[in-house]
Amino acid sequence: MIQIQNINKSYKSEDNETLALNHVTLNIHEGEFVCIMGPSGCGKSTLLNIAGLLDLPSEGEVIFQGENVVNISSKKRAQLRRNYIGFVFQSFNLIDDLTVYENIELPLIYQQVAPNERKFRVEKIMDKLQISHKKNVFPTQISGGLQQRVAVARAVVSQPKLILADEPTGNLDSERGREVMEILQSLNDLGTTILMVTHSTAASDYASRIIHLFDGQIVTENLHKGK
Repeated sequence: MIQIQNINKSYKSEDNETLALNHVTLNIHEGEFVCIMGPSGCGKSTLLNIAGLLDLPSEGEVIFQGENVVNISSKKRAQLRRNYIGFVFQSFNLIDDLTVYENIELPLIYQQVAPNERKFRVEKIMDKLQISHKKNVFPTQISGGLQQRVAVARAVVSQPKLILADEPTGNLDSERGREVMEILQSLNDLGTTILMVTHSTAASDYASRIIHLFDGQIVTENLHKGK
């Protein structure tokens, strides 16, 4: 599904240049559940953003669904994200002016899903994540843990082929975190590819492959049985 080939990513300022990723090569196969781990600042989120077509490498190639996305327009990359990818961001990225229901519904509107089908899918995922009672409130009126569940609901409601998750359990207690991971696992069991960044060993236990980054480089890569 994704082929990341010998990429570098650097950030320049007036005084210096920081190398966030250093000659990284990584293949994500369709149907995998891959976890990226490593200390803060090692390049995990940068790699996730490049895999999700939110950012481009400074050097190297990124092949998504057989197409080199480095050479296509930003509009085409946006279309690929909308049609194939669901995101769970560490910072939620919910829209404050939309209710919980409207935030979750938004990807389905972009995909031009019929209203009745949108209503069915949104209500089903809200019920599963136990947030139906907050459907008409705004993100700023609920806790960080609830906002994270809304973000997960928004990511999975469109039934994407690929879900990118940046610390999906980071703001949740252990029970709610387990529920979120079980939802991701159930989607993976149905064929959805998962690429997740986490510090949590409990969350990483759900993955079938665990990759460790350090100073922008892959240092270990291990197959894992998963849950």
